[in-house]
Amino acid sequence: MKTILTISLWVLAIGGLFIVLGFVDASKKEIRCKGLKVNIDYSEGHYFVLEEDIKELFRNQGYKTGQYLCDIDIPNIERMLNNSSSVKNADVFATIDGQLNANITQRKPIVRIFSKNGDDYYLDEQGRLMPLSHKYTARVPVANGYIFEPFIGNHKQGVENLKGSVLMDIYLLANFLRQSEFWKAQINQIYIAENQDIELIPRVGNHTIVLGSVENVEEKFEKLMIFYEKGLSKTGWNEYSVINLKYKNQIVCKKR
Repeated sequence: MKTILTISLWVLAIGGLFIVLGFVDASKKEIRCKGLKVNIDYSEGHYFVLEEDIKELFRNQGYKTGQYLCDIDIPNIERMLNNSSSVKNADVFATIDGQLNANITQRKPIVRIFSKNGDDYYLDEQGRLMPLSHKYTARVPVANGYIFEPFIGNHKQGVENLKGSVLMDIYLLANFLRQSEFWKAQINQIYIAENQDIELIPRVGNHTIVLGSVENVEEKFEKLMIFYEKGLSKTGWNEYSVINLKYKNQIVCKKR
């Protein structure tokens, strides 16, 4: 008896839910849009996407304040935003009182690539190739030298799919650097030498840092930090022209 009662209550609850949803769906046809609110995540300080850009896209799709919500193709607008090269995620929705909302999360570049073939693009935090913007330039480290990967043909996949690509090493290094406020501020340029050694150009100090590969990258930067604190702090930042971290358990320096 108790089981039958429980089942009956569940049936009534589900039926009531469908009635309410049906009522809400029907009422949406009578709701007019009272405005568009755009929320863009600027927490990383990037401005690839601006509020006016989003509003212009809505206007181009026929959006007008005061029109019925049911006449606005919200799913299509959301798809268009998510297909934008600067947007990581877009969520477009309307509230029951007629307010239209667009929440935008931007893609976050971590390094800018200058390839040998003349292509110029970013790698973002997910390791995906990202085109430049004519409206905004991100302040991130640059990578150049013997890099041959073009943008076209690779822009729809991540670096993990580019077998043997130096872009993976650059991505891993840039991702490591951005985790530290000190190294993010200190390392200005990543250079790929002809033998594929990674060399770094710092902002402070007239020297080149030879990293070699990204293998044991944390250990190498720990050694470099100790050398900065106990070595260069005494001799001066311009004492050496090269600081080589390639070799295990040692730092090889070349005096100027």
